[in-house]
Amino acid sequence: MTSTWTSTSIPFNGTPRAIPPSTITYAPIHLHLPIEEVTYDGKRWYVYEGQQYPSVTNMISVTDTEGRSALNEWRRRIGHTAATAITQNAAKRGTQWHTFCEQFVTGTSVPWSLFTEPTDATYAAHIAETLNAKVRSVLVSESRVVSAHYGLAGRMDMAVQLHDGRYAILDFKTGKKLKSGNRLLNYALQCTFYADALTEHWSHGTIDTIIIAQLLPERIVWQETSPAPYRSQLQERVKLFANIVNTQLE
Repeated sequence: MTSTWTSTSIPFNGTPRAIPPSTITYAPIHLHLPIEEVTYDGKRWYVYEGQQYPSVTNMISVTDTEGRSALNEWRRRIGHTAATAITQNAAKRGTQWHTFCEQFVTGTSVPWSLFTEPTDATYAAHIAETLNAKVRSVLVSESRVVSAHYGLAGRMDMAVQLHDGRYAILDFKTGKKLKSGNRLLNYALQCTFYADALTEHWSHGTIDTIIIAQLLPERIVWQETSPAPYRSQLQERVKLFANIVNTQLE
């Protein structure tokens, strides 16, 4: 499998400034997908037209042997208590900036309670400036999607139209360090699913771009690629997941 990522690093200089108004058109399409989220054994599943679909994020996690091994080793090395604290803080930061991005593009008033650190408002301005520069319009935001082709479902961040006219899946990732290698591969597989699942249910055209926006403390790394090279590997991971589940049920 070969793929080419186009990567742009946008540094955060920390100069205090106001959050600019959004120049992005928010024109959500109606997918008419009555998908219900349910939880079994602590795992998220989706119910659509009477059928249960596993979560794409759970599928990727279960089939990511390399990632689980690295995670277990990291927890062993620093200790359970420290690992839990770091994970919880990372989840909190992820929720914070996902919420801001959604509220900014939808024109929702951003509550100041969202910002807890001295530089948060300035960093929010940095994200807003980047989104205004990159995105023309948002067609789907925080939406559940399902794919009969892959037999999976999930909740995606955004489907957007860029200023050059391309349709793209835009997924935000937060962290202290740039993710690459296996982590970036998992992001690509996840977004490839979103691209193909959404294409199954809309008439706007093929989604031929996936974008990972890594929101790092000192910069934003905007990474673009095509979903095409990842489809076969996504199918292989789905097959592996089915074998694992069937083995557990035997």
